Amino acid sequence: MLPGDRWYFSREEIENNSPSRQDGIDLEEETRLRNSYCTFLKDLGLRLKVHQIVLATAMVLCHRFFLRQSHAKNDRRTIATVCMFIAGKVERGTRLDLEELIVVSNEILHKKAIAPDQRQEVYEQQEKLVLSGEKLAFSTLNFDVSVDLPYNPLTVAIEKYIVDVATKAQFPPVAWRFANDSYWTTLCLQYKPRHIAAAAFFLAAKYLKMDLESNGESWCQEFDITPIQLEDIRVQMRPLYKEKPVPASKGSIGETSNSGDVVHQPVSGDKASTDKCSSSDIEGSSSKANLSQGDDHSVQDRPEGIEKDKEESEAGEDSSVGNPAAETSDDVGTS
Repeated sequence: MLPGDRWYFSREEIENNSPSRQDGIDLEEETRLRNSYCTFLKDLGLRLKVHQIVLATAMVLCHRFFLRQSHAKNDRRTIATVCMFIAGKVERGTRLDLEELIVVSNEILHKKAIAPDQRQEVYEQQEKLVLSGEKLAFSTLNFDVSVDLPYNPLTVAIEKYIVDVATKAQFPPVAWRFANDSYWTTLCLQYKPRHIAAAAFFLAAKYLKMDLESNGESWCQEFDITPIQLEDIRVQMRPLYKEKPVPASKGSIGETSNSGDVVHQPVSGDKASTDKCSSSDIEGSSSKANLSQGDDHSVQDRPEGIEKDKEESEAGEDSSVGNPAAETSDDVGTS
């Protein structure tokens, strides 16, 4: 395995062999918990006004953490707070103020504002917990906090292939949004950034009704991706939009795939298949679910179809890293 491949696993490995599964948490519950910390991170990012790249980095780090640690032993929102703090250090010029981060995290968790004269007290109560969580995160991640994202290969491809003036104005925010939505899944643990970029590119092209038949093969070669890999990514993203399909649109995300069973092909360093990528290869990939045409690459809303996390009071119980709110409120949950 190459050094850069240490964070990539098959979907079966992620879903069947996670530490949470070994602690008795089933796939459905773990999926809900993942959605919960993504929701929490999104809300945290919005409140802190961080760039989408910082949010994406935090989500990747959180996904990686729970690839090696159990939800049964670590409070996901504490870990999410820690991952946002680390992401701020990783991305240049984005170092976050720890006091502000802790205060905002607690406000989101308790769903109420913290009075100015109580901010210092909250910070002092939670500082040690967050810093110990940071040490655990660094140890769990083996101090490998370098995260590659799909935005650069996506931008390069857009500049290279989207020449129509009208489409060029529409395409970037749509493609960027699909790339953002991918972080609500474990695709970043299965596929390299260029493959996520490819899926976002093809999904945007399908959404905007571009000619995939004529350009699909060269697009696949640009991203070094096979039709099977494209279809797998599309199928895994489809549940994000399941509550808002497009009834009048043939093959929208939310409808049954034409390809039948999903083939989970591992990421390969080989060149893409010579089979031509066409509209049939990603049939069903158009979606009008919650796409922002005016996206400035700031933090986005949650994808349609992902439910808010249920309010809970048990978070942090018997945990390696506990609840950042330290059980000081009866209204413990996530927004």
